[in-house]
Amino acid sequence: MAKRLFFNDLSLYTQNVFASLCEDGVTPEENYEGFRKLTYDLNHNEELFDEDGNRISKREAESAVRKFVYAIMGLSENSTKRERNRAMKKHGVELFEVMEEEIDIKVETGFKESEFFNDFVEERNIARGDSQEFWTNDKVVLSVTKIAGDHHDFTLQRLGSGESYTVTTSVYGIAVGADIDLYLAGRLDWAKFTDQCASAFVRKIQEDIYAEMMNAGKKLPAQFKGNGALSNSVKDKLDEILENVSIANDGAPVVILGTRTGLQQFNKLIEVDWISNDQKDSVARIGRLGYYGPYVLMELPQRFALNDTTKKLLDPKTLYFMPQVEDKFIKFVDVGETEITEITDKAQRMDDTMKYEVQRSMGVATQIGRYFGMWTLA
Repeated sequence: MAKRLFFNDLSLYTQNVFASLCEDGVTPEENYEGFRKLTYDLNHNEELFDEDGNRISKREAESAVRKFVYAIMGLSENSTKRERNRAMKKHGVELFEVMEEEIDIKVETGFKESEFFNDFVEERNIARGDSQEFWTNDKVVLSVTKIAGDHHDFTLQRLGSGESYTVTTSVYGIAVGADIDLYLAGRLDWAKFTDQCASAFVRKIQEDIYAEMMNAGKKLPAQFKGNGALSNSVKDKLDEILENVSIANDGAPVVILGTRTGLQQFNKLIEVDWISNDQKDSVARIGRLGYYGPYVLMELPQRFALNDTTKKLLDPKTLYFMPQVEDKFIKFVDVGETEITEITDKAQRMDDTMKYEVQRSMGVATQIGRYFGMWTLA
């Protein structure tokens, strides 16, 4: 869980702001707790109530939250961009105090919404007291990636059964200055504001995990592999490879991983005359089969490289056949606390607005055992 921020953890300036907005009989601590509850409920689509237990509308809750934020920043709904920029320089730290906990929660829950993350990623959260040390149950090849910006530096290491290792963490940063200004200008509500900050962050980490897996797979030798366009002429070879991966992993279920365009090729292997109703529904709903025989087809979301629509992050012609075993093959370490910091280097700014980054320290490694499969599409 994200670290809980109590009233006494706030700066003296922010405590005084909550004290100045107290109505009769309300303490500053109660005022702050009311603000926290409103922001949490807005972020999680909960029913909304005021301090007296009366149901209120989303608009009323947004107005109450914005009242506190404007008081912290010394702004109003009519403030100019120049005034907002000056307020950020003067009181940005205080705004981040009341934002970071919400973004922490959204980042942590955002990872769990990924089917791939839940099935194949072992997470350690250092803020929750988890150990950063991993142990191998078998002989493995470890691929560790050091990420700086959009550059991935991979190293490979062979480990024996029972050996331990740690995953090096790096600082990830997502620019959020434009989103902050849109909120202060009244053009984003609170939930949308924190969603955009957290979602961009989660998406970036997930992309790096997918890229790590793809790159590691290219560098590690697959024991079972084939190639060619999927058709009836290669079906027997494909089925044999899938069966071999399962047998080599003590009969473990096997999941087929690939991009949408890659997985759509499995449509060619199913005769329409005997396709099941569930499979017909999958094709109608997502444009491809949801499974091939007993094997689940899991889509890896394709992305373009940053600011380059000519380059895709994932190879659409590569399919991976990965066993679902207890020892998940992606290792992910999350230091667990979000920070929002000012970008002081003008060369890193796209314009005068983008001055802030959501930052969080994380690390990714791929621990691939001896038995997995690959198929390269023609």
